[in-house]
Amino acid sequence: MEGLQERIVSARAGLKLLKEEQTRANATIASLEASMQNQSREAEVLRARIKELEQENGVLRTAKAPEGETGREGKKEKIDELVQEIDRCLALLNN
Repeated sequence: MEGLQERIVSARAGLKLLKEEQTRANATIASLEASMQNQSREAEVLRARIKELEQENGVLRTAKAPEGETGREGKKEKIDELVQEIDRCLALLNN
């Protein structure tokens, strides 16, 4: 009879440990799901920003330069800045 009681106590202890592990696993799952949703939202925002920047870049590329080279240089710098920002957004999306 004593052997049976020891086995029951051992089984209960094991069950308690399993329940605690399940609780921790469920908390981890919930945390990962929330993180995934946040990153998904962030990715959507970055995609929208990339689209805006690409449109702005297209407008700048097709814009006619005013008389003289100074305006053209300013537009080239602006285009370079936009391309760099698009690259940063793409790098964030790939992470």
